[in-house]
Amino acid sequence: MTDPSVLTIEGYDARLYVERGHIVIRDGFPSEGKVREIRFPRGRCEVKRIVVRAPGGTISMPAIDWCARMGIALSFVASDSTLLNCMIPDQPYDGPVKRAQAVAGTTDDAWGLARYLLTRKLDSQVSAITHDFARLGVGSAQSRSASVKQIESCKASLATAKTLDDFLVLEGNAAQAYWELLTATPLPWREWAYKRIPAHWAAISPRASGGRGRVRDATDAFNATLNYCYTLLEVETRIACEAVGLDPDLGLLHVDARLRESFIFDLLEPLRAKADVWTLELLRKEKLHPAMFHELRAGIVRLDPDLTELLAKSLMPRFGKAALEIANDYAKQLRRITVPLKLFRAAPKPIAQRREAWAQSTCAYCKEPLPRKGLKFCGRPCYLSYSVEIARPIEKAQARLAEMRAAGLSPGHGGEAAKKRGAKLAESNRRRSLGLTPDEMRARKAIQMQGYRAARRTP
Repeated sequence: MTDPSVLTIEGYDARLYVERGHIVIRDGFPSEGKVREIRFPRGRCEVKRIVVRAPGGTISMPAIDWCARMGIALSFVASDSTLLNCMIPDQPYDGPVKRAQAVAGTTDDAWGLARYLLTRKLDSQVSAITHDFARLGVGSAQSRSASVKQIESCKASLATAKTLDDFLVLEGNAAQAYWELLTATPLPWREWAYKRIPAHWAAISPRASGGRGRVRDATDAFNATLNYCYTLLEVETRIACEAVGLDPDLGLLHVDARLRESFIFDLLEPLRAKADVWTLELLRKEKLHPAMFHELRAGIVRLDPDLTELLAKSLMPRFGKAALEIANDYAKQLRRITVPLKLFRAAPKPIAQRREAWAQSTCAYCKEPLPRKGLKFCGRPCYLSYSVEIARPIEKAQARLAEMRAAGLSPGHGGEAAKKRGAKLAESNRRRSLGLTPDEMRARKAIQMQGYRAARRTP
């Protein structure tokens, strides 16, 4: 069942723009007479993911703003199923989680997190083999049992792994056992299709079989489909990282590299087995036919737009739930890490100690217990008595004035006091010379100010 929250854009001259408050999507193949135009108003848009796989077209800035405000993630995928860009609306930030994620690789917690990720991955492989491969027709009972034993052996060895090479070797051994079981599994083609497809398309080929030495350039139908599904999983993992506050660049098992969000691939590793199973289930339900794929001259296989739309609408919602679950679990692991900060504020005392300190506080004058926290005196009488008998501010002020006069710094002469006294004397002398009362002086000053303002206004 396809999900209306996912929309794919295919074809040449694809357009995404805003018109009268509506988002307008126009795509298709004009040369074939297949052109589609869809409009969504702001209040009734169910779309949450837009996957753009069109080789040519335009997208306007208002359309990007419209999608960001509506919480729609825009993903741009190349024809070889490589994720070009993913534009995700802003999510809440979690600074402590990102800081713990940044330092995790430099502390002893890195071993625990690496074991957590690889344990989840190997468990998902074992679960897929034991619960799903039998009904999907993958391998015999004996071969499935042997693969499970090899993967369980690798899982047990994770406890003694101490270096990145140790972890990657164990992961590679488990992946080899897993893919040896998958390889040569017949694919669910329609009966008439076997005469029209290359012989190596009829079954699952090894994962490493790609044109030009690249896995992305798959030369068979299943691996080309799986490449696209892994890209959809990458999109959902990227969105899940943003949702829980994880940084997509700070990898653990995948080392830092330019132009690669390493942590995304760390987090989606435990989900690959689920993606394999869900893809096989969908293909078995739909039944493959040659029109779903296009073979280039070099033997590289590309997917038909109808198949990519089916995969996106059917699998992205399931990928999103699984990615959000593991992202939340990983964030919980990070919150348990103690970050070795050099600059930090002292931690507050426990509430029990603070309550004990409040209970022990007494009045500064009579030394009786205070009724509640935040008080220094029992009441106003104690405050006044403390001021007169202990604080004695008048005596201290008189002593300070005597020291200042002895040093020639009397506050009654010079400084601000002299300025105020001079201004008062000047005003008194002016009034006395004119023989005016204070009210007459104020009226005279008002007339002078009016004349001054009128002179300023005159050009």
